[in-house]
Amino acid sequence: MRHDRKDSLDRLFQVVNSLEIILAEREQPRQTRDDAAVIAWLNQGAAPEERLLKFDAWARKILAEKLDWSWAGEAESKRIEQCRIYLERIVLELWRRGWMLDGRRLANHIERAVGAVALQQKAGKIGTFWPYFQAAVDRYVGINAEEIREEAMRAGSHISQAMTALSIHRRATGTSIPELIAQRTEEISTAKAETLRSKLSRARQRAQAESNQGKLL
Repeated sequence: MRHDRKDSLDRLFQVVNSLEIILAEREQPRQTRDDAAVIAWLNQGAAPEERLLKFDAWARKILAEKLDWSWAGEAESKRIEQCRIYLERIVLELWRRGWMLDGRRLANHIERAVGAVALQQKAGKIGTFWPYFQAAVDRYVGINAEEIREEAMRAGSHISQAMTALSIHRRATGTSIPELIAQRTEEISTAKAETLRSKLSRARQRAQAESNQGKLL
């Protein structure tokens, strides 16, 4: 039952993503350069790793442009990357809750979260940047949960009507950016766990060797 539900959610994710692409194509004259960047990482015709790299670059750009990094000095690039990685928590939290937002909808929430920090920064209300940024990211989905849930429900409930109205018959393919980020995060966690297990194994072997040596003495 759980597997069937996941397959259904995956298929709905794919339909939403395909519609996002088609809508963007039809509204191309009104797109900004930022919208074009979003479509670049939304494009399911590209390889997953290429889409993730484009998403990462877009997120770094948003952070670099919206926030003041003068406090970081020579470590500016490192701090931006640190914040980019932490910003993925918003994407993962939306994905865990089953709120299928991708493309411009997802971009809007990331921009809003960073923009809220920028406003406080400009007002001089941030003491130490990093813990403030962490707290802002961690609470974003929670404090906006009702609004985001309704947005996700609207996107899901109107998807078939919108496709019919636009005479869309394109087959939904590919994987959403939230799914790709979740997959990447899981792979990193697995790799870290494997490394920890290796370290534990070596530690046990050393302890056993020392124990055996002690018995010989």
